[in-house]
Amino acid sequence: MIAFAEIMLHVHLYPWQQWLLVHALELLEDGSYRFRKVIVLVARQNGKTTLMGVLAAWWLFVDSNKHPDRVPPVKFLVVGAAQTLDNAKGPYNQVKEWCNPQPSTDEEADLVIPDLAAMTQKFVNTNGEEAIITRSKARYIVRADKNIRAKSAARVVFDELREQHTDDGWNAVSQTTKAVWSSQLWGISNAGDYRSVALRKQVDKGRKLVDEWTRLSADGGNPADVFLSGEQDGSFGYFEWSAPDKCPVDDADAIRQANPSLGYGPMTVMSVRSDIDGMTEAAFRTEVLCQWVTADIIPFISPKLWASGIDSRSTIPDGNRVVLSVDTSADRKTTYVAAAGMRADGLPHVELIARRDGMLWVPHYLDLLRESWPSICEIAVQSKGCPAVDFIDPLTEKGWTVHLIEGFRLGACCGRFHDRVREGKLRHLPQPAIEQQVSVAVSRRLGEVEVWDRTKSALQISGLVAESQALYALETMQVEALKPKYEPSQGVRVRF
Repeated sequence: MIAFAEIMLHVHLYPWQQWLLVHALELLEDGSYRFRKVIVLVARQNGKTTLMGVLAAWWLFVDSNKHPDRVPPVKFLVVGAAQTLDNAKGPYNQVKEWCNPQPSTDEEADLVIPDLAAMTQKFVNTNGEEAIITRSKARYIVRADKNIRAKSAARVVFDELREQHTDDGWNAVSQTTKAVWSSQLWGISNAGDYRSVALRKQVDKGRKLVDEWTRLSADGGNPADVFLSGEQDGSFGYFEWSAPDKCPVDDADAIRQANPSLGYGPMTVMSVRSDIDGMTEAAFRTEVLCQWVTADIIPFISPKLWASGIDSRSTIPDGNRVVLSVDTSADRKTTYVAAAGMRADGLPHVELIARRDGMLWVPHYLDLLRESWPSICEIAVQSKGCPAVDFIDPLTEKGWTVHLIEGFRLGACCGRFHDRVREGKLRHLPQPAIEQQVSVAVSRRLGEVEVWDRTKSALQISGLVAESQALYALETMQVEALKPKYEPSQGVRVRF
């Protein structure tokens, strides 16, 4: 592949890029890739886009023809993915310049590699359906991460993995290669922050495998045998260039360690240092030193204390009062329904019972729930300043007792929930979606109290908000006795 880049594409790869390709593309005895997933962490401006463009071109024009008996070219799909379509197009546009069969200007013609253009049948330029199709019918497409479901890909390159603030995009993309022989998925990024949940999981796995390899070597064992046997995941390749944690931001060796292109292009230690004063330290460490900066957020509720309240067997006994709550994310994209009730031991129990996209599904869902549990008739909703206010009138008309969370109750609701967790007097099931929200949920001051801040929290926290509202209504608000709308008639006197 290095020769393909040099001779065919006229791209001279830096030493770090060559080393990465040599090892990330290692083959097993049957000709399949050793690594099915490859995670690469390196600081910005070190040539990631060029590397991905070269890799995609080689996959499309060379690799697609290597094993026609296993994966024929017509079934060989290369996917470029990112959080947004524009981010995914960087390497794709580079490949288009090399293989354009019909350049429209002299400038475009100067960029074309004739041999690649001869192998290209056409481009599809429809927005959202962009594709390069070769004469052998191999294809290279680019998509936003959530638009890749149901596609089966031989090769995937996922750019800017740090921007995945939920697991949804990674979950969708990572499934595309499972059913293809010798498939490979690359995730490339610089270091993330507290919001980069998808990248964090891959980095943690990669570092754990590296540590295990090191331990096995130190113990005199053969780590290769252990990984090839399946005792450890030998199909996961992890490559990281980053500065040591807590190093001075201007340390020359640290800068070199995170920027392997230094000395081979225009970037120098001096030019990197010149950016220090123009950036926050957190941004410089993340973007330039490829370090994880996680101290930007202090969650309102301690994740450690929250974890101490997990009880996988916690339930609300039949017949006990149950209060629901509904809340919608600030962008109106996702709505959560939570429940609260007292356990047999007198401790309150909360749990998330529903989460779906949008808002329109909620009334019908609650109708079905009430058919199954007629005794559940109470629901708490914030009454002002949030999308969930849209539910108040429809639910009232359907006969629900709607507890309005407003005024002083906003602070009391948030504070009471915090106090219950801090004092160890709240129980809940192990629910990863809520645990993730706890880790990023922040509050803001409203007068002299703290209230939930849906906008400033790094992720949606409406599931957590709904749980806190359900708990508050359970403990402080009661069902009022229904008053008849009209006084009983004493008879009607009719005169003729």
